[in-house]
Amino acid sequence: MKTPRHLLLPVLACLLGTPELAARPLPPEATDTSGRMAATATTVSAMAETGTAETRASSDPRALFAAGTAASREGDFATALEFFIAARDAGMDGAAVHYNIGVSAWELDRLELAREAFLVVARSPEMAALAYYNLGLVSLRRDDPEAARDWFRRAREHSEEETLRELAELQLEGLAPAAATVGRVARRARDPVLVFVAASLGYDDNVALVADGDLLGSSDTPSAFAETSLGLSVPLGGAFSLEAAGFVLRHADASEFDQAGAQAELVYQAALGAWDGEIAAGAGLNWLDGEEYEQRFTMLLGATRRFATDWRLQLQYRFEDIDGSAPFERLSGRRQEAAVALYRRVGAQRLWFEYRLEFNDRDSAALSADRHRLDVEWERELHNRLRVGFGAGWRDSRTEVRVFDLTERRLELAAGLAGPLAGRWEWSLRYDWTRNDAKTPFFDYQRHRVVAGVQGLF
Repeated sequence: MKTPRHLLLPVLACLLGTPELAARPLPPEATDTSGRMAATATTVSAMAETGTAETRASSDPRALFAAGTAASREGDFATALEFFIAARDAGMDGAAVHYNIGVSAWELDRLELAREAFLVVARSPEMAALAYYNLGLVSLRRDDPEAARDWFRRAREHSEEETLRELAELQLEGLAPAAATVGRVARRARDPVLVFVAASLGYDDNVALVADGDLLGSSDTPSAFAETSLGLSVPLGGAFSLEAAGFVLRHADASEFDQAGAQAELVYQAALGAWDGEIAAGAGLNWLDGEEYEQRFTMLLGATRRFATDWRLQLQYRFEDIDGSAPFERLSGRRQEAAVALYRRVGAQRLWFEYRLEFNDRDSAALSADRHRLDVEWERELHNRLRVGFGAGWRDSRTEVRVFDLTERRLELAAGLAGPLAGRWEWSLRYDWTRNDAKTPFFDYQRHRVVAGVQGLF
C-alpha cells in the first residue's frame, strides 16, 4: 500500500533515520562546533514552548534555529517558520535552515515559499536529492504533474540512499504518462479520463474566418455569436491515449461564416532520456456554413524537456495532408509546420514564447503561403483564484502569385480575466484586437472581439 502523498515528507524523514523533520542531522553550520548544541537546544526548546519574547528577540541564529526545531516538534509550524526565517535573517545560511523553512512552509500550504527554500537546498550536494524529492511534492500539490515527474526523476538519479530512490520511484509509478506538449492539458495523477467543456457568447465587429484558417478574409459585418467546444483525453493503456476535440460556432447576422470542426488523434508518449517524446496521428473534418469543406490527416512528432530551473523547451513538427471538398478543391495539398516554444511557470505566473514556421503546397498557388508566426502569452494568478492574462501575436504570410501580391502582416493583441465558479467550473472574459495589413485590399481589415463564457475540466 502506498503512503498518501501528503504524509510523505514526515515519513521520509523517519525512513532516513530522523525522528522529526526539523531535527534531521544538520550540516556543520547549523551546530555549535564546541559541542554545546544539545544544551542550547534544550534551553531554547523550553523558551520556544512558552513563546517568550526573549527568544523571539534573540539575535543568536543557533538559538532561533533550536526554537524553530522545538516548535516543529510540537506541530506548531507557524511558530517554527517564524523562528527559522529569523535564524536565516540573523546570518544562518546553510542548507539546513532553508530545508526547515521549506518543510514548515509546506505544512502551512505556503507552496511558493516552500519551493524557493528547497531550490536553495538543492544547491547543496549532500541534500540535493532530498530537495529534488520535496520539490516534486510541492509540484504535485500545485497540480503540476510534469514538473513533479522531473523532480522525482532527479531525486532517483542523484540519491545515494536506497530509501529515497524507492520513494521517488513510487511517486513516478503513481503519475500518468508524461504529456509531451505543454500546449496540451497536463494529465493529473490518477485521473483516468479528462473532459474539457466550454461555452461562450460574444460580439465580433468584423466577422472573419478561423484566425489561422486557410480561407482568409473578413465580412465587414458585425454580429453576435455563440460557441461551444469539447475536448476529451482517454488513456488506452501503456503509453497510448486517444485525444479528441470539437467546436461549433454560430453567428446571429453572418451565417455564411458559421463553422464547426472535429478531430481525433491517437497519441503515443515515451520518455527519451531527459526528453518526453510524443508521436500522434489523426484525422479531422471542418464545415463552413453547414457544408463540409475539408478533411485533414495529420502526423505529429514532438519532444519536451526541462532546462535551467523553471523553463521547459518544446519542439514540434506537424505534417497535414488536406483534401478540400467541393467547391473548395483548391485547399487540397500538404501543409508542414515546425514550432519551438519556451514555457515557464514560477509561482503564480506563467510565461509562454512560441515561434512557428509553416509551408504550404496546395493545388492553388494563392493558398500556398509560407508563414512565420511569433506568440507571447503572460498569465498571473491573483487573489481568490482570479487569473489575468495578456497575449500578443505577429504573423508574416507570403505567397508567390504572378497576378497579385498576397503578402500579409497581422498583429493580434488579447487580454483576459478568469475566476472560479462552482465545482470545477470557471468563468472567463476575453478581448481580442486584430489588425491585418495586406497588399490586396480585400484582406486588409481591423477587428474587435469580446467574449464571455464558462468552462470546466473534469
